[in-house]
Amino acid sequence: MMNKQEILKAIRVYAKKLGRNPNLRELRKFAGITEAAIAKEFGRLSKALEEAGLEAVGSGFEVATSALLTDWGAVARKLGKIPTAHEYTEAGKYSHQPFWSRYGSWARVRQAFRTFAREEKVEGQWVDVLKLIARREEDLRKSRERGGRRLSPLLKDRPVYGEPLLIPGMAHAPVNEAGVMFAFGVLAPRLGFVVKRWQVEFPDCLAVREMAKGQWQDVNVEVEFESRNFLKHGHDPKKCDVIVCWIHNWPECPKEIEVVELSKVVGLKG
Repeated sequence: MMNKQEILKAIRVYAKKLGRNPNLRELRKFAGITEAAIAKEFGRLSKALEEAGLEAVGSGFEVATSALLTDWGAVARKLGKIPTAHEYTEAGKYSHQPFWSRYGSWARVRQAFRTFAREEKVEGQWVDVLKLIARREEDLRKSRERGGRRLSPLLKDRPVYGEPLLIPGMAHAPVNEAGVMFAFGVLAPRLGFVVKRWQVEFPDCLAVREMAKGQWQDVNVEVEFESRNFLKHGHDPKKCDVIVCWIHNWPECPKEIEVVELSKVVGLKG
């Protein structure tokens, strides 16, 4: 049987992995901690969570947004910079999953923290972190003004990836149509689509979508890396309902066709 410190360590580990407080069933299944062990050392689970340094909101409850953002701010303060998702997971109390669930991309956490500080009237407590956010956004603005040029030349013997993403199951932004297909598959539930069939002929995908409450209909979906490739490939607009793309650069797209720009969905484009 685990001793008290071992139980507390296991609780912290699984809280970070899950992005919330583990419940008794999860502790028994993943860490081998029985209810009897919790009762012997702490009396009840809420007390164990408290001693583990977690917000004792009950087993299985999501982490409060205030606790999540406060911990993000504490990590930024400790590192002296805006943390990446990996850096936060290493140094923070939680995993990056609850941030993804709430904000859709890691880049949006900065704005969420700034809004939180303003609305809760705690800006004075986080002056240093708010300065880090402002500095980061200024650096991004200057980078955009420079045309986003690379600081180093590309290495010829290495593959090229897109920007890092915070999508479960997809590490980087797509750089071709196949990548957009995969990204759409990952994001389809969030966008309200259910894929029925992929096919080699036009259109790429037959999906269903909820048009009104409880009423679903078929939609023809064409996937392109850039929306203007639809025109380049000579597709018939009358046989397509939705274009799913990474970059929307076809302003003359027929109004009857809906364009879903995935780079906006994940927050890489404003």
